[in-house]
Amino acid sequence: MRLVGMLNPFALAGSEIASPAQVEATLRELYSSKPHVVATGGIALAGLSAAWSGAVLAGARATIVAATCLFLRVVLEYLYCKHATVPVHQRWVSLFVFGSLVCGLGWGVCGAVLLYGASATTQTITVGVACAIVQGAAGRAFMMPGTAFINVAFVLGLMAIAAYLDGNYVIIPACILYYCFLSSFIVQMVGNRMRQLRAEEMNERLLEELTVKNDLLRVANERLAESAFEDPLTGLANRRKFDAAFDEMLVNAQKHQTSISLMMIDVDHFKRFNDTYGHQAGDRCLQVLSTALNEVISQSGLLARYGGEEFVAILPDSDLSRASVVAERARHAAQVAGMAGMGNCPPPQSVSIGLVSCAVCPGISREMILAAADAALYAAKQQGRNRVCIGSNEGLAPSSAP
Repeated sequence: MRLVGMLNPFALAGSEIASPAQVEATLRELYSSKPHVVATGGIALAGLSAAWSGAVLAGARATIVAATCLFLRVVLEYLYCKHATVPVHQRWVSLFVFGSLVCGLGWGVCGAVLLYGASATTQTITVGVACAIVQGAAGRAFMMPGTAFINVAFVLGLMAIAAYLDGNYVIIPACILYYCFLSSFIVQMVGNRMRQLRAEEMNERLLEELTVKNDLLRVANERLAESAFEDPLTGLANRRKFDAAFDEMLVNAQKHQTSISLMMIDVDHFKRFNDTYGHQAGDRCLQVLSTALNEVISQSGLLARYGGEEFVAILPDSDLSRASVVAERARHAAQVAGMAGMGNCPPPQSVSIGLVSCAVCPGISREMILAAADAALYAAKQQGRNRVCIGSNEGLAPSSAP
């Protein structure tokens, strides 16, 4: 804030970079009437000294003026606290300037009245009170320096005039030097406030940037975590996710005493497909088949790529009858999956499925169920492929085709 800007009584220091909440807090502090209570008490004390020394009228006038100024500030504070909003309207700034300048002029009048023709004791008390008042005004001037410059000038100027009329010429240069000292103090205070506001603004900006970067990092971590459980070719769950999901489903099935079904799915003659149409076509074939299978299985459970051309599906809370229907629908979906959009127009591919279903009870492990499903898949291949074969294994409840 430049010196010219500081001389504007309506200018709030740093308002261009301060937040609306900071501006409101500044004005709330400026509107506080507590310093005026202390100032009025000091002037009343000087007025009492004047009355004891015989200048009763001067003491009474000064006390009445000070009390009137205090009353004005209390009313203004009440109005501001009751009606002010965020952001602060300019009229509240103007109202503060009006009240502050009226009080500054009033204090100057009180000091002049008590200084002119008073006893040495009263003059000493008056000068002490005036110094406290202008020092207090300068201490709060970092918020509105222009108003403080004028108020200090009012108090010291009127007292210097009274001292001149009273023949006490020494006070005049003292007031001038004191005003220069307070002015430099105000300038320094405003500089400190501006540096503080800029530092707070920088901190807020850095905090916002840090928050944004943390959000981006969180999203990136979430995507990385998702990709760690996703097969890069087909987009299905990978072996890692399948193992974790299978263990969790087994625990839930045993806890709630429900059945669980597992399908091992293998693409028929896939090596021959790769040798005939190439590995790129083979990858595209797996993508097409995985999409077709997932459209059926995702409604009932989880489909994962188990490795190579082999897939595995878990169907929680699913008995053999329900799982058999899903398996047949999946086999049919794979058989009719279109390959016509691929190079060399390969024929539709088929899959073989080994299915096992059981009620989970203590003693049944993931490895046992996988082994039973794998045995059923082997049987489906032995029986001519492109079929669903239901199997059982030792430790699993006997199953039969529906």
